[in-house]
Amino acid sequence: YLEGSVRREGFSGLAKGKKYGTFGGASVMWNVSSEPFIQDAIGSVFSDIRLKASYGKVRNMSAVGDFSSLFLYSSGVYGSDPTLTFSQAGNADLRWESSNKYDLGLTFGILKDRIQAELNYYYNDINDLVLAVPQSPSKGIPGNSISANVGSMYNTGFELSLTSYNIVKPNFSWTTTFNFSTLKNRVTALAPGVTSLLGVTASLETTNKTVVGEPIGNILAVETRGVDPETGRRIYVNKDGKEVLFYFENSTATRWQYRDGSGVAPAITTASDAKIMGSPLPKFFGGLDNSLTYRNFDLNLGLTYALGFKLYCGSKAGLRDQRWWNNSVEVYETAWEKPGDITHIPKPVMNDNISNGSSFPISENIERGDYVKVRNLSVGYTFKKLPSVTNIERIRLYAQVFNAYVFTNYSGSDPEVSTNGNANLTPGVDRNTAPQARTYTMGLSINF
Repeated sequence: YLEGSVRREGFSGLAKGKKYGTFGGASVMWNVSSEPFIQDAIGSVFSDIRLKASYGKVRNMSAVGDFSSLFLYSSGVYGSDPTLTFSQAGNADLRWESSNKYDLGLTFGILKDRIQAELNYYYNDINDLVLAVPQSPSKGIPGNSISANVGSMYNTGFELSLTSYNIVKPNFSWTTTFNFSTLKNRVTALAPGVTSLLGVTASLETTNKTVVGEPIGNILAVETRGVDPETGRRIYVNKDGKEVLFYFENSTATRWQYRDGSGVAPAITTASDAKIMGSPLPKFFGGLDNSLTYRNFDLNLGLTYALGFKLYCGSKAGLRDQRWWNNSVEVYETAWEKPGDITHIPKPVMNDNISNGSSFPISENIERGDYVKVRNLSVGYTFKKLPSVTNIERIRLYAQVFNAYVFTNYSGSDPEVSTNGNANLTPGVDRNTAPQARTYTMGLSINF
């Protein structure tokens, strides 16, 4: 089986000469199980064996605003005088972000299709990646960034899907669907002269760093090693691998001191001492769905999971901040009090917004985000034998819970939320973010 398509698309948000792009793809599929030599060899065990391959070039404009290519001005007032202010630096060279997608797949059935499986390999090569490129503040560019096609990256991995018809009886059925995916992401190029892209969250802190050869949007933080038992001070590790203690109540010139007592140390900063702590992109993810019916009753249970990724829990920094704010109860229960105390929360000092990570990210607030979620749980009952005079075929009563429960060791509100939404450069940041809502639904469905 052969299939192909071509499309030409235009986007008015791009400048003249850049707004059109031609995209398309082709696929081929071989129904191996229809070949006699396959039927003779393994036809008694396997069924519906298909080999598939495809290539496509697709476009993406989700990272580009409607007017990103334009230089814009906004109106305002200065006192009582009307004014125009420079509000956006455009980019007339901005063009389509494109992806070259390659897929290889195998599908087959076992035991007369009681078990159906699909295995795929994918490689997605993304070119002309559209990102907000940081600019020097001295340029006077609004927001200190310009949208540009700054590089490329790829996503690759495997996808496995299994569907099992566990029980198929007139009055009882049970079907299970399991899927498992892997993801490897790598940035392969940035714009000439750009060695890294930093991601800033809500103008508060630099939380992410993108470099060639690493996943996009890696979590960035200064390494810490708990609290010094003798002094109650946070232990930081500088760029040279030496341990440094922070004394907030000291004068600015002597706040940073080497732990070994060798004297005053250079101040710890994100720019000079932070390092990549891990990727916020899951290495493995998928789901497990179970559907059961017994006579007129039905039950559906849907689970999702993601494994092998890190999150920056900036909420912990705020809850432990020693400015005139409320603290979490763990500060009261576990903060350092006297020499010899072993704890992860340093000595509380009024107005100290550094020791617990509010000033810049520290590794103390980096956590694994692995989770399993009860995404959906529903139960229903269907009335089928209804008087013909009503012209009603069936009535179904149901109750449903969305986001019912999460199994995770992550201490934040929800390992699946992100303060910055789907931002490419700043994923995996939880800075006082509300969790996804747990939704309860009850309903009545009538079919005529």
